[in-house]
Amino acid sequence: MAITYSETCLWVDLTTGNIHREQVDAQLVRDFVGGYGLASRLLYDRIPAHVDPMGKENILGFVIGPLTGTEAPTGTRWTVVGKSPLTNTWGDANGSGYFGAAMRRAGYGAIFFSGISPQPVYLEVRDDAITLRDAADIWGLDCYETEDWVKENLGQDVEAACIGPSGEKGSLIAAVIHGKGRTAARSGLGALMGAKRLKMIAVSGTHEAPVVDRDRRSSLRTKYVKQMNQGSGFAELYRTTGTPGYTPIGIENGDSPTQNWRSSVLVFPDSGPLSYEELLKLRVRRSACWRCPIACWGTVRVSGREETGEAHQPEYETAAAFGSLIVNNDYPSIIRANDICNRYGLDTISAGTCVAFAIECFERGLISPKDTDGVELVWGDGRAMVRLLEQIAQRKAIGDLLADGVRAAAAELGGEASELAMHVAGQELPMHDTRFEPALAPIYLLDATPGRHTQAAQYLVPPGFESDRPAFGEGRENQTGRGRWVKEAACLCHTMNASGVCLFGYLSTQVQFVPEFLSAVTGWEFGLEDMLVVGERIANMRQAFNVRAGHNPLNHKLPSRAAGNPPLPDGPTAGIRVQTEAMTKEFLDDMEWTQDAAVPTKPVLERLGLSDVARDLWQRTKPASQGGVS
Repeated sequence: MAITYSETCLWVDLTTGNIHREQVDAQLVRDFVGGYGLASRLLYDRIPAHVDPMGKENILGFVIGPLTGTEAPTGTRWTVVGKSPLTNTWGDANGSGYFGAAMRRAGYGAIFFSGISPQPVYLEVRDDAITLRDAADIWGLDCYETEDWVKENLGQDVEAACIGPSGEKGSLIAAVIHGKGRTAARSGLGALMGAKRLKMIAVSGTHEAPVVDRDRRSSLRTKYVKQMNQGSGFAELYRTTGTPGYTPIGIENGDSPTQNWRSSVLVFPDSGPLSYEELLKLRVRRSACWRCPIACWGTVRVSGREETGEAHQPEYETAAAFGSLIVNNDYPSIIRANDICNRYGLDTISAGTCVAFAIECFERGLISPKDTDGVELVWGDGRAMVRLLEQIAQRKAIGDLLADGVRAAAAELGGEASELAMHVAGQELPMHDTRFEPALAPIYLLDATPGRHTQAAQYLVPPGFESDRPAFGEGRENQTGRGRWVKEAACLCHTMNASGVCLFGYLSTQVQFVPEFLSAVTGWEFGLEDMLVVGERIANMRQAFNVRAGHNPLNHKLPSRAAGNPPLPDGPTAGIRVQTEAMTKEFLDDMEWTQDAAVPTKPVLERLGLSDVARDLWQRTKPASQGGVS
């Protein structure tokens, strides 16, 4: 049938103040679905190959998928995109809450920003009324204060995504925050937003989400909500506990990195204080993203400021980053750390890794109390963690150095500091240990956004997808084949992300969930094979973005500790060495990328309808037998 579904994009030149709308070609939307898939194609064509990530030629985008703001259960996701200031690669960061649905109601699938504003501004979008406004009065406010200002001055129906003081001050681990804790955190894109002097986007609208087959859409919602309610996949646990329910599990099974990745979970004193039951003692209310049937998050009491208030509960990644990673089982200090990050606009994974790095540097004498403004950094000390985190958020004392991430801090400190910096290509590693699941190694190393756990869905696939892969974290002694299995997980995951649904909904339903809903909403004939092909096209497009800029992911290094070199002597993952080289070769073979520089080959690009990209790359790139990227 004819392809008619399309998307409207806004393009905002912050230098001149010019704003225009652009209707994206329907076939292009069909080929890349939406979200960061569509953005990867659009920005490849518009961002120069060697652009300065913090310069005026870089483009910042806010994008949603066709299922965002529709009746697709968990269709809540929005993504921030651009060249990453943290890694100098393609960057994207995924958020949830209500902002994506508000973009859909306003009638826009993407909002892009080029240039740099001469003064702080924010963009107000009310259906067809699009206005750049002076943000001088709100520049300097934290993210909670900004959210309150929006509701009081612009209206309760307005949803905003903003940066806090960390993004304004150019911290390379800065995040974009919505709703006082729904965060698009990774890739340092809050720093890019700050560099453009863009404080926030405030969106509202009255449009109905475009849906071709409304009857089918409604029946599909009934079908898949029923699957979630029957306890399928992640919904069974997360409806009850949210991601914090996994915190003690991850610590006990060895998935949670401990003591800056140097020790096994056996050094952790007791995971009981981090149980969900303990969190419930501090719980204020349970909450959900827009029309989500899982409702996996909530708010908790937080103290430590002049007032005692309410804050977003720490997700698993946050609880592990401020918990097991620094050997801390004091939940109130973890909640306080999470609150600081959400107020100032910091990636909690990166911030927790910076704290762990600093503690070990302090232990080894690489930094001293003089550097930390008198704070004694000790493993397990939640109060010291909070004081150091405030320095990072405010760029004071040693925090000014740590605010740009562990790679930059290690380069400045020199010596053995580089061995203690747990990152890939500048992106701090997630709270999922490669010694627990070795397939995370090629994901962390080879995805276009390095060091990311949600790419390839942590090596997970939805129920009903036929695969002989071992379960997550099982059979890790035999790692043969794991690199090949990453491709199918990655391709499915890219299409899921581009569609606008949440990872937890995707992993709680049969695999046909996304293609069936895409068919109903867009009118496309979309099946599981299409999902795999579109995901492969997105993977190659993002990789082409990096390759064209001269970036070779085979130069990435997995930190020795994460590689099991030497292996841990005890605990659940004792003796595990990660077979990075073998899994990398398997993945590159399956993707049809060159073995020396991970360049997508001409045949695979042409098969995916990217002949122009093939010509572009291979004019700049020598074949593998001639030495890789020139």
